[in-house]
Amino acid sequence: MNRKTVVGIALLLALAAFGIILFAVLSNITRKNPTAEIYSNGTLIKRVPLSENAEFKIECENGVNIVTIKDGAVSVTYADCPDKICVKQGAIKGGAVPIVCLPHKLEVIVVDGETDTDA
Repeated sequence: MNRKTVVGIALLLALAAFGIILFAVLSNITRKNPTAEIYSNGTLIKRVPLSENAEFKIECENGVNIVTIKDGAVSVTYADCPDKICVKQGAIKGGAVPIVCLPHKLEVIVVDGETDTDA
């Protein structure tokens, strides 16, 4: 192998390692009073603290999703879309990685909840 090939491979490996580390950091951000925000077609439809166990049926023009909040985590437990990537993703407790169902235009994110202190 020539020098350009070795440098190219090393650069690609470094970029891949950086991406993996960045993903791990963003996936594990802790939140104060974590709250699930559920968006349908870009509109906020529900805001629920992860401290409450709940289940919601979200219907849209393209289909149905069931969002479940249980044991401090939120997940999409049912979707009638073809790929079901949102269901396969599993539960999230925080971080910067949302649950997204593109066919149904559904997004579930975890944000910092309201605090009890006044400004």
